[in-house]
Formats: sequence, structure tokens, C-alpha cells
Amino acid sequence: MKLFSTLASVFVLSVLFLSCNSEPVTLSDHDWKVTDLAGSSATSDKLETLTLIFEEDQEIGGFAGCNDFRGAATFNQEQIKFSTLYSDNASCDDINMEKRYLSNLESSTSYTYSAGTLVLYDEGGNIVVEMEKDE
Repeated sequence: MKLFSTLASVFVLSVLFLSCNSEPVTLSDHDWKVTDLAGSSATSDKLETLTLIFEEDQEIGGFAGCNDFRGAATFNQEQIKFSTLYSDNASCDDINMEKRYLSNLESSTSYTYSAGTLVLYDEGGNIVVEMEKDE
């Protein structure tokens, strides 16, 4: 009877674990392009120019709309934390979108991944950035 109870417990925990977690992804295996940016009214064509690249040693980079940016990110299977992100100083018509993008990345605390879509959330559980793998 004890064996049955143990097996049943393992089965229930396995089902809960698999149903609660998003599918595994190694963020550095892909380059990412933005599909939605909270607080921005930019068109999808403009958003797709925004990128995020996870590099070695927790370094990140990408393009923020006007300038390339760089910084660092630490993450596990659910949580993510970006350092202060730095970009070049060139100005352009999309500078407000750039500021919003970098601010939203810095406010991210968790993420999910499913069907090729990476979603970043702030501390309140609000979606701040949605991305997809850049093919």
C-alpha cells in the first residue's frame, strides 16, 4: 500500500509540474524580435526592429529602435532580471519607443515561453514585452 501511495504522489506531482511550467527553452539559443511592447503604440513593423540577444556570461544586447544596447541578465526557468541597460546616444524619431523598450526590459521579473513566444512580466504580473524567435 505504501508503494502505491508513493507512486500516486509522484504521478500527481509530475502532472502538476508539467502543467504549471511553460515548455523549456534556452534563451541564448535564439535571437528574439519584439511583437508587442506595453505602453507603446508603435506599429508591428517598428516593433519587429527591436531585438534581444542573450550572449555568453549573462551578457545581453540588441537593437532598441535608434541605438544598439547592452547590459546583463540573470535568469532561471521562470525568473529574469536585467541590469541597467546602456545604449548609444544617437537620437531618432523612435527614441520614445527605445526608452519604453529598455524600461520595460529593466522592469521584467519573470517570463514564460510557449510555442515560440517569449513573454516578459513585471513584478505585478503585467505583460511588458512579447517576443518571438527571430528566424
